[in-house]
Amino acid sequence: MNDKIIECKICNSKMKEYESNNPQPLLDSFEDRVCRDCNDYVTASRLFFSGLDIHLIKVISPIIVNIMAMASSLKESRRVFIEQYKEMKE
Repeated sequence: MNDKIIECKICNSKMKEYESNNPQPLLDSFEDRVCRDCNDYVTASRLFFSGLDIHLIKVISPIIVNIMAMASSLKESRRVFIEQYKEMKE
């Protein structure tokens, strides 16, 4: 079993390589991998994109990826803040 640790190309979370998922169509490179949480959005995007023109998909995909990356960063910032706040209150 491959226990290599890699990072999600959208949210930068760490995962074992065998847990990763294909990010197409949101990311172009077949080498890129995404975590299980981001894969939910990739799957939803695939359903949304079905039947759309490939050129439109190429325009919309980077926007979705940027929103996902920003949301992930905000979520992590909130988690760190709450953790630090709890430590300060103790």
